[in-house]
Amino acid sequence: MTKTKTKIKKEFNFKRWARKWFSLHGMMSIGWKIVRAIILIGCCYTIIYPFLLKMIDSFKSFEDYLDPAVQYIPKYFTLTNIKNVLTQLEWQKSFPITFLYSALIAGLQVLVCGLAGYGFGRFKFRGSKVLFALVMMELLVPPQTLIIPLFLKFRFFYGGLNLINTGWPFIIMAMTGLGIRNGLYIFMFRQTFRNMPKELEEAALIDGCSAFKTFFRVMLPNSISMMVTVFLISFAWQWTDTNFTQRFQRGTSLLANMISAVDGGEEEVMVLQYNNTAAVLCVLPIMLVYLIGQRFFIQGVERSGITG
Repeated sequence: MTKTKTKIKKEFNFKRWARKWFSLHGMMSIGWKIVRAIILIGCCYTIIYPFLLKMIDSFKSFEDYLDPAVQYIPKYFTLTNIKNVLTQLEWQKSFPITFLYSALIAGLQVLVCGLAGYGFGRFKFRGSKVLFALVMMELLVPPQTLIIPLFLKFRFFYGGLNLINTGWPFIIMAMTGLGIRNGLYIFMFRQTFRNMPKELEEAALIDGCSAFKTFFRVMLPNSISMMVTVFLISFAWQWTDTNFTQRFQRGTSLLANMISAVDGGEEEVMVLQYNNTAAVLCVLPIMLVYLIGQRFFIQGVERSGITG
């Protein structure tokens, strides 16, 4: 009797499985999964392939570059390229300076853009929509058009103070909400705070909290994922920025300035080889930072409402 029930149960499960996957709906579901997998694999390949190619090239010797048979796997594996590039980049000096400076700028942008986003998201005042539209229009302005005015402003700061080749230009821009892509960060914070329940602010108001206390004690702790997201994006942009850095801080020991000074000698192949190695060494720290905070990054992007 037990065997008969088991057999009937297996037949029933098989028929249900066949009805699920061999019906028109099941075949369409399988087809869509295959198409989605192909699209994702293609996108991942397009994004990862150039970085992997540069990483492989950084371990190639000079002979491997001249050998047309060597494409992906080096015949003469070497670490000479990395050692020479690390020496030219002054890695022990430039890496901690760049890391701390990028983290400082990112932290200031999180605080300032969080305040601005909270104001736009939770307070209604005359002209708020116009001001927010101007913030969004900042994203449409090419940064190249701002270089000369900003350079002159920092070169003759308040009459004659020269801030060029110091760390103050980016700090001042971050503190005043004029840093790199601050309009995007304000928009992301605004969307996050708008989606929070009003009961949080009402409870804080009953407890006697002012607007600033409510922001720092209630709203900001509840937007940790967005803070990490904005910090990661700001950190990455500041770390890899060469447009403003090489004009405002050309004399500083930041990696963006040191990369342009990497010299591969007279051989064109060695110049390409060293440039690829330097690019890999500069991107790796950003990848590690992203891997640490990727969970918060994904949550922050989802809550901000950014798609595409």
